[in-house]
Amino acid sequence: MSRTNKTSLALPKFDAEEKTLELRMRLKGKPAVDLTDYREAYVAENGPIELEQLAAHILATFIDNDRGFQAWRRARTADVNRLAAE
Repeated sequence: MSRTNKTSLALPKFDAEEKTLELRMRLKGKPAVDLTDYREAYVAENGPIELEQLAAHILATFIDNDRGFQAWRRARTADVNRLAAE
């Protein structure tokens, strides 16, 4: 994911990626309000963005920064590679 951090928001500006996965979800209550407000702040600092793109970018950034998940992924990959070599 290409990032250039020109914003004061925790989520950096990004370029859209090619790989896609369709994910449908419905938000209500505080998460819906927060995501709408976050989009407004993001647009003010970085320019227009579709809500779906922003939600996907938030999720990708969260996953990229989750050290526990990254450690799990490395361990799983090592296990798969070890099993394949046997």
